[in-house]
Amino acid sequence: MSRFDLNYGDMADPAIRYYAFLSYSHRDSAWAKWLQRALESFRFDSDHVGRKTPAGLLPKTLRPIFRDREDFAGGSRLPDATVAALDASAALLVLCSVASARRPAVNEEVRRFRSRHPDRPVIPIIVDDTAPHNLPPALRYELSSDGAVTDRSVAVHGPDLRDDGDGKSLGLAKVIAALTGISTDEILRQAEQVRRRNRRFWATLAGLILVLAVAVSWSAVFVWQQLGTNEALLDTTLKWATEIISGTAAQAEKYNVSRTPTRALVGKAEGMFSAMAQRGQQTPELRYRRAWMLIQFARSYQILGDSNKQYARATQAHHLLAGLGAERPEDTTYKHELSVAYEEIGDVLVAQDKLPEALRAYRDGVVIKEQLAKVEPTNAVRQRDLEVAYGKIGDLLVAQNNVAEALRFYRDGLAIRDWLAKRDLSNAGLQRELASSYDKVGDLLMREGNLDRALKSYHDGRAVRERLAKTDPSNAVWQRDLSLSYDRIGDLLMGQGNLGLALNFYRGGLAIRESLARADPTNAVRQHDLSMSYDRIGDLLANEGNPGEALKSYRDSLAVRESLTKSNPTNVGWQRGLSASHDKIGKLLLA
Repeated sequence: MSRFDLNYGDMADPAIRYYAFLSYSHRDSAWAKWLQRALESFRFDSDHVGRKTPAGLLPKTLRPIFRDREDFAGGSRLPDATVAALDASAALLVLCSVASARRPAVNEEVRRFRSRHPDRPVIPIIVDDTAPHNLPPALRYELSSDGAVTDRSVAVHGPDLRDDGDGKSLGLAKVIAALTGISTDEILRQAEQVRRRNRRFWATLAGLILVLAVAVSWSAVFVWQQLGTNEALLDTTLKWATEIISGTAAQAEKYNVSRTPTRALVGKAEGMFSAMAQRGQQTPELRYRRAWMLIQFARSYQILGDSNKQYARATQAHHLLAGLGAERPEDTTYKHELSVAYEEIGDVLVAQDKLPEALRAYRDGVVIKEQLAKVEPTNAVRQRDLEVAYGKIGDLLVAQNNVAEALRFYRDGLAIRDWLAKRDLSNAGLQRELASSYDKVGDLLMREGNLDRALKSYHDGRAVRERLAKTDPSNAVWQRDLSLSYDRIGDLLMGQGNLGLALNFYRGGLAIRESLARADPTNAVRQHDLSMSYDRIGDLLANEGNPGEALKSYRDSLAVRESLTKSNPTNVGWQRGLSASHDKIGKLLLA
């Protein structure tokens, strides 16, 4: 899954790209690096992935976690890239220490996140000293409606990673529990199950590895004897053996097997296969097979979290394929694989947060994809490849705050998705992707201040979702998608001052959410969605000068949040939502 296609819980929100934003003082960098690695390497049991939790559907992993490498401790003004990452994060993790409490940038990150995303969880994590000395003001005090820090203190509790506190193992389990909505005990049980499964997996796999090694060794000797007459056998053997190793790496990741022995296996296999490839005549076909092997190994190293080897193999594949393309410029296979190599290089550079270099690699790849798509304009696979490439470039440009150019790539991708969706109207996946493209274009038009065009794009996305929802009214995902479209349109209309029409769309979204919440009353995500709808309507009615109806909507929201908090008293997000509801009602009663 690309870091720009994050699906947090069951919220398929294209604006969310990170599971969490890690806020910290750079004096606590060692803690920050450890926590990021620990969270991103934790994998949930495959039998439980997709299970409903109070925070949504349980994901496979918690990757990626955003950790800002830049130190801008001189003031509280946040760089645009940091603000964009905050807005694209599903949760905020705050490393609490004396150093972070005194750092203006940490305080501003907390204040901005809480004020802009009150529905998203903020998780304090203790690494130094005690409260209130280790808490930034924006964390230990309530915020006013305009996002300012008040003098009303709040109780703050969080896991303590120090040895004399929870310790790393229990503290990490508590952080994961807060992010996912499942209990700390279950996290610890899963970790122990993973350790036991690792031992069983490798005990079984050891025999398979031995068989594979013997088979490959036999193949190498046999091929060595027949190189002059049977190059096809060498090609087939290399392809077969590489696919086995790639599959082993994927299975090891799926079943939470320790990465250290898996990396050792992949490295050993890579050495054997490279030696075999060197024995053959360096024909274009064999060089192409070597490049294909390198791309497969790059993907295996990506699975195993070794970005340095992933980058090295991808660049080696690029070198081979570039040479082949120069020798045979008419061969579309070489061209396509060269574009894949550029994309692999871009992916690893993104993972390393080297965004300008990644953008150059993506652009080089997209030039080739455009050429191939132009030659075969009716080839859906070629067009799909190009659309995915446009999306990656657009997402990167958004991360760099280059809205105007990102909008161009999003629109080009939208045109392809529209063409693909019209070719296959029964394909719900294509229809949902089309609606998502309309939303992404609308979001950027909003940022440019082009509200009328943004509104049209949102309406186009809504129309697609309405058609989907009508084909299967029982599909909760499609219904929720439609409610999100209503919210987007309502938010824009409210910003334009068109309160009456905005209220109609908010109520349309509310009707869907009430129905979804009734159908599954124990689903915390649906209940939370419902409370947010009541809040939106209450805010609009209050602005419209209708305090009586606004108060009723706020109280409906309060009732939902009281129920959520009762079901999970340790959820900081639910507690903050409950506090916000009380504040809204109190202010309205005092007005």
